[in-house]
Amino acid sequence: MVKVRVWAVQVVMVVCGVVVVGNEAHQHLHQQPQQQQEKQQQHEQHEGKQQRLPNIVILVADDMGIGDLGCYGNTTINTPNIDRLAEEGVRLTHHVAASSMCTPSRAALLTARYPARYGLVGEKGTPAVIVHLASKVGLPLDEVTLATALSAANYTTAAVGKWHLGQRCDLLGRECRGPHLHGFQSFYGIALSLINEMAGAQPFWIFSLKDPFYQMLVSLWVVSTLTLWWLRCRRSVVILCLFLVTLALAAAWFFHTHYRFHTKQWWQVSPWMNKYMNGVLMHDTKVVEQPLVLEGLSQRLVSHSVKFIADHAQEQRPFFLYHSFGHVHTPMFTASHMAGRSKHGRYGDNVEEMDAGVGDILDALKQHDLDENTIVYFLSDHGGHLEAIDDAGQRVGGYNGHFKGGKGMGGAEGGIRVPGIYRWSGYLPAGVTVDAPTSLLDTMPTLLDLAGLPSLPKLLPHLPPRDLDGVSIAKLLTSGEFPPSRSLLHHCGRDIHAVRIIQENLAYKLQLVGYKWKPGSTQCGWGINKFCSCFDVEDYGYEPQLFNLRDDPYEDNPIPTNSTQYMQVTMVLKQFLAEWKVRVPYPPSQFKNVTNTMLSLWLQPFRSFW
Repeated sequence: MVKVRVWAVQVVMVVCGVVVVGNEAHQHLHQQPQQQQEKQQQHEQHEGKQQRLPNIVILVADDMGIGDLGCYGNTTINTPNIDRLAEEGVRLTHHVAASSMCTPSRAALLTARYPARYGLVGEKGTPAVIVHLASKVGLPLDEVTLATALSAANYTTAAVGKWHLGQRCDLLGRECRGPHLHGFQSFYGIALSLINEMAGAQPFWIFSLKDPFYQMLVSLWVVSTLTLWWLRCRRSVVILCLFLVTLALAAAWFFHTHYRFHTKQWWQVSPWMNKYMNGVLMHDTKVVEQPLVLEGLSQRLVSHSVKFIADHAQEQRPFFLYHSFGHVHTPMFTASHMAGRSKHGRYGDNVEEMDAGVGDILDALKQHDLDENTIVYFLSDHGGHLEAIDDAGQRVGGYNGHFKGGKGMGGAEGGIRVPGIYRWSGYLPAGVTVDAPTSLLDTMPTLLDLAGLPSLPKLLPHLPPRDLDGVSIAKLLTSGEFPPSRSLLHHCGRDIHAVRIIQENLAYKLQLVGYKWKPGSTQCGWGINKFCSCFDVEDYGYEPQLFNLRDDPYEDNPIPTNSTQYMQVTMVLKQFLAEWKVRVPYPPSQFKNVTNTMLSLWLQPFRSFW
């Protein structure tokens, strides 16, 4: 959260002719005074029953679009459990991620800080996310996460599912403590992310004589053999020399075949390496499955979370469960009993399988009588991957409704507008829709506030103070009271592609760049690994596009650049951006360091069979 000068916001709102009546601050909560009194009485009764701090459960979908859920308007995919969550809680319609890619978005979710502040974003010539389990990049150890804060408040903390924030493995991968270094006391899940090559068989041996490089290897071996024969060396010398030559050529073959240092995308590795090195399931610091078995993965992850709830249901010590689903990231996989059920093909099957997992976790809370003392927060890490299409030509990416753009486009609304649902039975109102702008950055301050816990400086007084970019929206969720005026930056890598100014339920968005979408679409072609590049964009220069998101949420009609409204709002936002860049210089991308980013075999963990 970045505070905007009060005078500047007032100038903008006056020039724009906006008059905010006090009662309008609550218009989206649809609560009558009598209903509010009943809610207050329920809240007081709930507090009387409460014997411990509330449990906290965060459920994170991967790559799911805001238009994929029934409670957000989808009619082709059945999501009864997530819809039930919305019926029993508060549904956010203007909820935005801090990034349109997995690693930085999840880092912001847990730290309440822009990941550009600590270099966990890409830049030109680097990857955009953590690409290898055995690498040195990751969430910095001095960043405070929600799990760190809750551990200080005596919570039992667990991460289940996708992590993707760095494992910090030691030599030979003996200990990979990733989540444990950031406040989680236990971990069971995917250390990295799902990668398309994890599905299907991937060959290790590749040696095509049509490739000039392999022709060169054969030629070198033949020449070496003939040279040794011509020199009439002793047999032992010939054998030793041939062994050394063969070893050197084998190493050259391996690095050329299974690494991509010789290409522009130097961080990539072969499909075999992705499947067997990056495709692992870990329990705490050890590998328990290698390669990853995709079928039934969702059920295994959910079963672990259900067991965690059961194990800690009767304890006086509260728990924090961070369950991050593998779905609906590619590759698409579904357990046999869930396959073919959706009207939306394989992608729909994946969404419905994830929804079933949400239902199992909610049922576990109800079974152990924890509904009234557990805050549940459901979200997606960013928008759907519009370009994703499988080998059969079937779309396997999400639907972002009428919002333009998708995954990989940090300033496009479709890339960052995500579902967000908070439920706390007996405390938060049920069946409520909030249209006010909110952010995944708000997660930590909001949950600490809802749980009645002190702020970070009081929870962790021994740590140096830090600026948070998120704010608490607890009062917005409980009573409709809006947080202070603020602005939100929308990054693509380290670059700022858009900025949003917010006062109560009003929002203006200044779009600084445009994406090179294919004609008639808001995407950049088709392909399983295709995205709009953060760097191949049209810079709008001195005349960025301005949208009033309250009246024009789908950004169909930019405000005319010659209008007073445009000039006043853009003046404030441009000044804010200039001051921000001076006040908050960004470090270089962590991914810029090749030795830290590459797959380091000496850090690779392997499954133990002993």
